[in-house]
Amino acid sequence: MFNSFIFKIARRYFFARSSKTIVNRINRFAFIMIVVSACSLLVVLSAFSGLKDFGLLYTNSFDPDFKVIPKVGKHFILAGPALEKVSSLSGTSNASLVLEEKVLLANSLNSTSIVLKGVDSNHFLNQQLNDLSLVGVYDIRDKNNIYLGASVASDLDVVLSEDFSVKATVPSLNNFSLFSLSPFSSLFFEIQGIYQISGDIESKYAFTSLSSLSSLINVPPNRFSAIEIIVGDGFSKEVLEEELNQLLPVDFNVISKQELNPALYKMLNTENFAVYLIFCLVVIIAVFNLVGSITIMMVEKTYDLKILSALGANKNSFSKIFLSLGSIVSFFGSLVGCVVGSIFVVIQGSSPFVYVPGTSLPYPVVLTFQNLLIVFLTVSLFGLAASFWTTRNLDKLFLD
Repeated sequence: MFNSFIFKIARRYFFARSSKTIVNRINRFAFIMIVVSACSLLVVLSAFSGLKDFGLLYTNSFDPDFKVIPKVGKHFILAGPALEKVSSLSGTSNASLVLEEKVLLANSLNSTSIVLKGVDSNHFLNQQLNDLSLVGVYDIRDKNNIYLGASVASDLDVVLSEDFSVKATVPSLNNFSLFSLSPFSSLFFEIQGIYQISGDIESKYAFTSLSSLSSLINVPPNRFSAIEIIVGDGFSKEVLEEELNQLLPVDFNVISKQELNPALYKMLNTENFAVYLIFCLVVIIAVFNLVGSITIMMVEKTYDLKILSALGANKNSFSKIFLSLGSIVSFFGSLVGCVVGSIFVVIQGSSPFVYVPGTSLPYPVVLTFQNLLIVFLTVSLFGLAASFWTTRNLDKLFLD
């Protein structure tokens, strides 16, 4: 019962209607600072979540969810039934065989080094790659057709309106003989289309058919570099990964999308954490205002506390009053800040008013429950800790 009385006093101190005293104004200012810090932290975390999703959009459109590769060597031999077993798993939306080799692409003017991916007919069902087409279509089923990235096409000065072909060359010791002194194997490819995604990817990869690349590097048609797997919507990637590990022999590795791009995911997570730490400084500044507000309130209410002491209240109760006051400011400020920040994020997502500088692209934002929880707990706990630190020696300062 006495605890409810303590909370009632703290609530009365905070919601006092009088605005004439400087103490009430300082209390309001401390509350506003808590709201602003919570709002700022939520908006920034939502913006970085949006940037993370936007950055991963291109990678997710290009990379498979899982890539099965041999533990030893570049190539492996896989029988048809094995691929059918992988495709028959409940979570598998698409499974395709891939052959990869680093080649030198050249024309009469320029040359560049890329990774050429030979893909089977299942790979053409990946609609995301076709959606990335800048010119032409993703259809390289005809022999000796190639699908280039925009950066590679620019390096080679490709003009699709003309009959344009490029020469792919790879080292091949199989070609070295008494009748052929060249240790290289070469093949001409007709350019079927150009895709555009991000500079790092489009400057690294080009696509052709499995048969074309097998002919170029002189390997049997049953040799492959990897199996690329797309997970169906609504299926668990963790469950499918476990099923793949159980199905495939021990001499295969199942690599996830995150493991294919460890540097990218690590960079995005590190940036998010760094921004969180930086904006925690804003919260600390707001908390200093709360410390000052509680301290001044304690000085002003010294006479009230002595009256309560005469009525039987103990010294520990006085600390609880101002600790409750700090808790009210922290919790309500965090809650209001989260609501205001959520409104900003929702408006930016539906009717953008902030754009990436120099472009017409809206600044991406994503509102997540995780960010809401992080902001609310961070601001509330900082405020609670500051209130406890301020009130712990109240009895020694004012009532001895």
